[in-house]
Order: sequence, then C-alpha cells, then structure tokens
Amino acid sequence: MKTCILFATLALFLVGVTNAFAPRPAVARTSTLHMGFMGDPEDQPKLTRDAEPDDYFQTTTDKMSDEEKLPIAIAGIVGISLPFILGLIALYSAK
Repeated sequence: MKTCILFATLALFLVGVTNAFAPRPAVARTSTLHMGFMGDPEDQPKLTRDAEPDDYFQTTTDKMSDEEKLPIAIAGIVGISLPFILGLIALYSAK
C-alpha cells in the first residue's frame, strides 16, 4: 500500500515537473495584421509574368551578359579561396 502511494506521488510529481518546462502555446490572434501603406491585400492584383511591367529595375550586373560576368565570378572564387590556400602553405612551410 505504501509503495502504491509512493509511486502515485512520484508519478504526479514527474508529470508536474515535465509540464513545467514545456513551451507555452502562442496566443492566437483574432485580427490580421495589415501594413498601412499597402492597403487591403485582397484588393491588390496578382503579379503574373504577363502582368509584369517590361521596364523593371535592373542593376548593372543584370544588364551584363554572362561573358561579362565571368571575371567577377572568378575574382570572387579566387578571393575566397586564396587566403585558405596561403594559410595552408604557411602551415606546411612552418614545420
């Protein structure tokens, strides 16, 4: 009888401890958040490829061809890789 009471007390204690550290559920919001400058999202037309304007913002690299972008890509790869290669050379030459 004492062991049953002991196990029941222990079980209730463990249930209370494990629920104490459980994350609380997020508070459900009743209203939707709308940005003030955009208006109602249902009123905005859907953007499709056909409805997209022809004159959109392009950076200078967007206007370049792939052949013109190649030196920029190679310089980026070399710029990232070169410090590691030089570090390895320095480590192996120090032995």
